[in-house]
Amino acid sequence: MAAAEALARTYYDTVDAGDPAATAALFAPDGTYDRPGYDTLTGAQISDFYHDARVIESGAHTLDEIITDGNRAAVRGRFDGVLKSGAEAHEGFADFFVFDDAGLIAKRTSYFFRAAV
Repeated sequence: MAAAEALARTYYDTVDAGDPAATAALFAPDGTYDRPGYDTLTGAQISDFYHDARVIESGAHTLDEIITDGNRAAVRGRFDGVLKSGAEAHEGFADFFVFDDAGLIAKRTSYFFRAAV
């Protein structure tokens, strides 16, 4: 899927615009989202995450690298913004996307750059 890079960029543009409904709509109805600190999110749980549980108030993603293979995209970058607590957030990340034939996110997995082991 030559469009995988464009689809990944659309995700970040949408989430950075602060529109949780539009962001959740980018996921397939049976799509999944895995990120540290949460059980796998599916279906309506993804919408609930973007509407309520996401700890980020606002900010922007800088995409440093996107690698695609068919319907898959791997993205490395950083996020700078403000949490709902008012604290600043500066975080490196890597995201992995699988898109379905309709161009919706079938699977997203996120990792964050911080000392763990």
